[in-house]
Amino acid sequence: MQNTTATERGSGFTAVVLMGGQGRRLASVVADRSKPMALVDGEPFVLRVLDQLAAAGCAKAILATGHHGAAAEAELGTEHAGMALVASREAAPLGTAGAVRLALEHTSADAVLVCNGDSHVDADLAAFVRWAAARDGAAALLAVRVACASRYGAVAVASDGRVLGFREKGVTGPGAVSAGVLWLPRAALQGVPLGTAASLEHDVLPALVAAELHALVVDAPFLDIGVPEAYAAAAAHFAACAQRRARPRQGLLVVDRDGTLIEERHYLADPAGVRLLPGVVDGLRAFAARGYELAVVTNQSGIGRGKFGQAELAAVHAELLRQLAAAGIAVRGIWHCPHHPELGCACRKPEPALLEQALAALGYAPAQCLVVGDKACDVELGARLGTRTALVRTGYGAGTERDGLCAPDLVVDDFAQLAAAVAAAGAGPGGGA
Repeated sequence: MQNTTATERGSGFTAVVLMGGQGRRLASVVADRSKPMALVDGEPFVLRVLDQLAAAGCAKAILATGHHGAAAEAELGTEHAGMALVASREAAPLGTAGAVRLALEHTSADAVLVCNGDSHVDADLAAFVRWAAARDGAAALLAVRVACASRYGAVAVASDGRVLGFREKGVTGPGAVSAGVLWLPRAALQGVPLGTAASLEHDVLPALVAAELHALVVDAPFLDIGVPEAYAAAAAHFAACAQRRARPRQGLLVVDRDGTLIEERHYLADPAGVRLLPGVVDGLRAFAARGYELAVVTNQSGIGRGKFGQAELAAVHAELLRQLAAAGIAVRGIWHCPHHPELGCACRKPEPALLEQALAALGYAPAQCLVVGDKACDVELGARLGTRTALVRTGYGAGTERDGLCAPDLVVDDFAQLAAAVAAAGAGPGGGA
């Protein structure tokens, strides 16, 4: 085992980049090199993965090579953007789990970030590492929402972020799929003997689901170049990612649903009851025009109380998203707590779990965030994580203000007034007056 560097012991993390597969489905267009080394705009695909790791603060990337391994190692060298590169070449195919187990011989880190060298997700890996490392030694994966999960198989994720299981490939329809990025404690591979072939997908992940496996689900561009048509789209994928990152992001609005975005209705289960409140469209358009993004965090105890189910909630949210999209307003994600208040869960506002998930998934720090709602729990939620807070007088907001139940940074009539106040302050949602 190699000695651990000072950087590896410090703030940086260690990654294992899987590069050993033969890529038979891509052989018709890339025959002389491994899939991760397939050229995109004249450079190996895996360089974009290494760029992303280095930008996220990775101190050491262990290249788990195999097929065409010697050529890949010679081309990539021993350093990339200040990040050490270490080769871990399998003499015979070991599968994904066997390759990671072999790579662990090159680090003493308690946990490693495992990623595929032939796929790319334009997500904030540093935020994912911070989120995953806070899971008290549990394994975690990064998942991404896609329009059709049939090629990958979907990940079933509970509202608290626990992975419930995996759906087999071939089932059509939208879903969350693994982005090929795992936070893997060393102990998770203790059952894989060194030098033995094993699969993460079939031999390790099912056991982790039975124990404790978490998932952070993000909305982000994703590409796996395992088939020729996907490889042909790689240049366009990276161009779109660069354009996306070039857009200035001023901050994140984390907004309550009932009484804040839409009219308050008791245990809303019918999409026909979704009505945007006055000022919402004008206010959110003004925020979007200045580069602010929107996420929704909502308590939905009607599920835990047996008033409606997840299907009804999904229909309501689909109608909400439809109405906002028709007004030109995009929502980066909706996070909800389905539990009965008496359960004492960690995701019911003002508990911070859902907000932490949203910030990690979207790559924001609390200081960049403004939490908006009509109840004391919304304001307290933001206060617990140190964000700015705003109380709107819609819904229960006027009563909340009258009764002095919380101390928000801003109190406004509606979203239009909130947008004007933030614009007048000349700062992002997390700063200003």
